Amino acid sequence: MNHRRVRANASHCDSASAALRAPERRALTSGNVYGHVARLATPTAIEMALYSATGLLHAYWMGQVGPLALAAVSMGTALRTVLISPMMGLSAGGMAVVAHEIGRSNRNAADHACAQVIVLILLLVLPLMAVGQLMGSIFLRWMGASGQVLSSGIAYLRVLLWGLFFMECMPTLNGVIRGSGRPEFTLRITIISRVAFFALEPVLALGWGPVPPMGVIGVAWAEMLASVVGVAGQAVMLLSGRGCLALHLADLRPDWPMMRRILRIAIPNSAQRFSPNLANALFMRLVAGLGDAVLAGYSIFAQVQIFVQGPVQGLQSAAATMVGQNLGARHPTRAAKSAWFAAYLGGGLSLLLYGVTNLFGSQLLPLVNSDPAAVAAAREVLRYALAFGLFNGIWLVLGNALAGAGDAVAPTGVSIVSLWAVQLPACWLLAHPLGLGSVGVWLGMILGHIASAAGMAVRFRRGHWETSHV
Repeated sequence: MNHRRVRANASHCDSASAALRAPERRALTSGNVYGHVARLATPTAIEMALYSATGLLHAYWMGQVGPLALAAVSMGTALRTVLISPMMGLSAGGMAVVAHEIGRSNRNAADHACAQVIVLILLLVLPLMAVGQLMGSIFLRWMGASGQVLSSGIAYLRVLLWGLFFMECMPTLNGVIRGSGRPEFTLRITIISRVAFFALEPVLALGWGPVPPMGVIGVAWAEMLASVVGVAGQAVMLLSGRGCLALHLADLRPDWPMMRRILRIAIPNSAQRFSPNLANALFMRLVAGLGDAVLAGYSIFAQVQIFVQGPVQGLQSAAATMVGQNLGARHPTRAAKSAWFAAYLGGGLSLLLYGVTNLFGSQLLPLVNSDPAAVAAAREVLRYALAFGLFNGIWLVLGNALAGAGDAVAPTGVSIVSLWAVQLPACWLLAHPLGLGSVGVWLGMILGHIASAAGMAVRFRRGHWETSHV
């Protein structure tokens, strides 16, 4: 009886606001494709810029806490990333299902999928939290942590694990909400959450006013509380039904067929994200073997790359949403047109931003690291980034477009082959047996990005994704 009443209320709300919502749904399946892609990409790009700014300020505050604070936090964060790898694809799976159902004008099914993503987060968080709490110190030792880094890293990790549901719910549901075509809602949520983090971190970590200094434990509390604020914002939006999605309590009962739909996309996507994480660890080991200056230079480049990829990540999300909704509305040609436009724009923007960074590198890079040898190494890799920037933007956007269509296996296969069969072997071969050193590593990166872009483009052009069932 309760279930029927909730559904009746949902239907009543749908009827009452149909005039408001119907144009929103139709907007992405008709009209100017290029304008829709830009409108969808902009809020997400701003979100990514906010996270990048948080990272830089976070590094500054860690320096104020102590010389080993950032190392401890980095160790704890790296382990948390490994622990949550099974959950990394839930955002893509939920986004794809929601986008398809919105494209089919099936609001109730989209709402139901959103609720089932929350159920899946709960089911996965509990065992992962238990493993982290019981085995965290052992894992950190395996990673090489010792002394103060180990003790602080464990303390930091344990606080984060208690709030793991909120830490993962916020980014996952933001992805699902973007799939409904309303990224401006996730931008508002992110702004609120990041402002909370900006305000809380120095107070809790350094002990301003009556608050005692808590060091890295204070940082963990700031991160967790900022996520709680973000999830509260999501709850207000979803329970009010003011966006393209609404949360009905009756939908929170486990629905295994819907969960399978989501996981069919989520599991390969999680594998796709785990593969580069592992490959990056081996790549860093290879770079470290070339000397401290090269490693420091690459670390500077990695910070620059975060900023460059912000607009590209916005286009990734836009491509997935446009493809998913237009396939749901049975407009495959329009879906393909939006994905190719987003991919070319992503490649062009990536190339342009790397070009600007190269142009002003002499002024910008010393702000991150004052060591002349490290800055010289960073400038070297940035020059080669001009060659792979174009391909980087293309493969990232097309990979997300395929996932939005429901074809999550192909991007995973392309990513694994390009990283493990092309990039890593080429980097090692060119750097060591052929004696090119750091130049060989950067050339190997170019080959890996070309392979990724070519593989994604071939897969997308073949059009198998047009018949994917979500």
